[in-house]
Amino acid sequence: MSKTTVDGLAQAIQRTLSEYEGVTVDGMKAAVDKVSKEAVRELKGSSPRRSGAYAKSWTSKKTKLTNKWAYEKTVYNKDHYRLTHLLEKGHKVVGAKNGRTRVDPIPHIEKVEKKAVENLVREIKETL
Repeated sequence: MSKTTVDGLAQAIQRTLSEYEGVTVDGMKAAVDKVSKEAVRELKGSSPRRSGAYAKSWTSKKTKLTNKWAYEKTVYNKDHYRLTHLLEKGHKVVGAKNGRTRVDPIPHIEKVEKKAVENLVREIKETL
């Protein structure tokens, strides 16, 4: 049986935790990237189409990387960001000539968001 000093034990624990930290941070970043790509792909497929420009404009970007533990990506509509809430929630029509005063909502973002959250939790659990 070998003798270990307290300092040696502390260094061994610190080294092991540092290695585990690197694996978990890299795994978390990979999971966030994978889930955000899937969410963009699903939004492009499930978005309402008139000309197709709204559906094609979905993308993601890194929005937070303050330190090695904080990694955040935002999925957003690059060109038609003003339409997202109107389409998702519905809206009133100003000066409607056809007698309608309300446009029905076309929910497409909320479903993808819930699925992305579930997928991210699953991916991170698998990584750990």
